[in-house]
Amino acid sequence: MTQTKYFFFLILPLLSLVSCKDTNEYRVGSEFEVYVQRFETEASARGRTFDTKATGLIVEFADLKDNTAGLCHYEDPIRIEIDKTYWNAISKTAGSDLMKEDLLFHELGHGLLGRKHLNDLLENGDWKSIMCGGDQVGDRPWNINYRGIRRNYYVDELFNESTYDKPEFASTQLLVDTTGFKTSYLKSFDSPDQSGWALVDNTKYKTSLVNGRLCFQSKVDSSYMVYATISNPISNLSDFSYELTLEYPSADQTNQYGILFGTIPGGSDGVNDPIEYFTLNNNLKMFMGNRTWYSYYTELSESSIVAAGLNKLKVFKIGKMLYYFINDVYCYQSEMETTTVFNQFGFMVPPKGTVYLDNFKISLNSASSSSSKVKQNLQIEFKVLTTDKFDKNKVNNQ
Repeated sequence: MTQTKYFFFLILPLLSLVSCKDTNEYRVGSEFEVYVQRFETEASARGRTFDTKATGLIVEFADLKDNTAGLCHYEDPIRIEIDKTYWNAISKTAGSDLMKEDLLFHELGHGLLGRKHLNDLLENGDWKSIMCGGDQVGDRPWNINYRGIRRNYYVDELFNESTYDKPEFASTQLLVDTTGFKTSYLKSFDSPDQSGWALVDNTKYKTSLVNGRLCFQSKVDSSYMVYATISNPISNLSDFSYELTLEYPSADQTNQYGILFGTIPGGSDGVNDPIEYFTLNNNLKMFMGNRTWYSYYTELSESSIVAAGLNKLKVFKIGKMLYYFINDVYCYQSEMETTTVFNQFGFMVPPKGTVYLDNFKISLNSASSSSSKVKQNLQIEFKVLTTDKFDKNKVNNQ
């Protein structure tokens, strides 16, 4: 009997503590406030009403483990933890506002909407939902192209999971006209005057002509970004296409190689300049992004890639959109980030990798062309920069 009373009085204070907890507590750090209010605004626009200041919510920094960006605790009120190291890392890059919104909307989707993880894919391979996460799907990272027209779709899907499964951007059919483009710059690499880039052999890299192709051999442990500066920069208002055939004959399946285009100001190291890139690896993966962002937008599996073989990469810039092709197969579309002129066009070489290149070509839409003369024999000013690996940053799990 005495023992029973002892346990009774031990438990009673604990029950009292629980009952005194403020279930309507609103404690949201200033860094997160804008995204919580934005979530409520987007919810209201879609017929859902939330007033977290009245009903309670806690969002706070934490030191999360295992590459976790955020955690939602189903307490009363809902409590969300955000990894401070990850938050600070993305804060230093372009696109941080959208990446933070993505993260907070995901966790609020768990806590306020009762959404679970959803790792389905759209027709083109994009993640179907902002709620992707949890148990990893194969070795695919959680990078989601949460920008532009995709941002609108993902927010719609967040509040209405049962609809929106076939957005136009996810179609595998090309829905724009890519005719009417005329070649303006062409390098075939068939002879020294067609090499474009200087042919040199130094301690860091070697360039040579091999069987009618330009061979770039890296001798360093960093990736190389190699650019050609065209004589007449292309306005960001003009439509153009850029293509280059590359071969990376290596058993390596992880390092990325591909094409680059955008702007590098004089004296820059190229690390955070508005350079668009379109890369792939020999594991049949493709990547799109801009060097100003924390990481590439997304990773997609693409069967049109020839592992360790010839791959013609081509991008059409039409309006504000970029349309990506591999071996003449349309693969993807996404908004460009570059807002200035396009005067640098080039390629990326993996660490200590050897890449063979052929048929460097820039074409302008006929309405944008100032001259019908193809510039073939023009010596191009070129620049070689070392950089970190393009697959360095991946979006943390949510």
